[in-house]
Amino acid sequence: MRFKRPSPAMVVACVALFVALGGTSVAAVNYARNAGKVDGKDAVKSSRSLEKAAGNLVATYSGGAFKGQIANKHLAEVPRARPFAQYLAVSDNAASAPVTLADTGSAGTLTATCRDQAAKPGVEDPVTTISFVDDSGWAINITKRIGVNPAQVSGMQNGTVSSLSIQGSNTFEFDANLFGTVTQVQGVVRQDGSRTADAHCLVYGSAQQFGGR
Repeated sequence: MRFKRPSPAMVVACVALFVALGGTSVAAVNYARNAGKVDGKDAVKSSRSLEKAAGNLVATYSGGAFKGQIANKHLAEVPRARPFAQYLAVSDNAASAPVTLADTGSAGTLTATCRDQAAKPGVEDPVTTISFVDDSGWAINITKRIGVNPAQVSGMQNGTVSSLSIQGSNTFEFDANLFGTVTQVQGVVRQDGSRTADAHCLVYGSAQQFGGR
């Protein structure tokens, strides 16, 4: 039996069919490979480290106070700010338990204590102690200041505390450095109701962090 040679039109049609089928297969493979990606890039959570996020897209927060926003650590040259505020009642002839003002992240934790320095019962004269606790796991460099007084510059070992005691109302500042990450704390202490039976310590400010490991 002799087979009839296909016509040129049939050859062209078959080639076109094979090319079309091959293109469809390639497209399907590429689609599967890039499913869930945008322009070929994966999306990662805001909580992922900078190393894990490198070269990928970063998702916004799905809920909470920062819903719909991108974490500052993923934005170049943008400091991460943490505002704080506490209104502490004075205990007559006693000191309050330390209250956390801000967890600065990699450098340490900022706390406040309100203490009555008046010896006479029923008369309160508050003193506010602001403490920077090095819980970073490393030694850090730190600078602290009350108002316009000269700054005190020193080093801190992990697990140690650096404090400022403020009588009356004034501003305060802490600057900490750890492996190129700079943490700046600026705050205000106000003394309310001094020499009465109902005194308070008001502390407010912000902790900002620049850079990051």
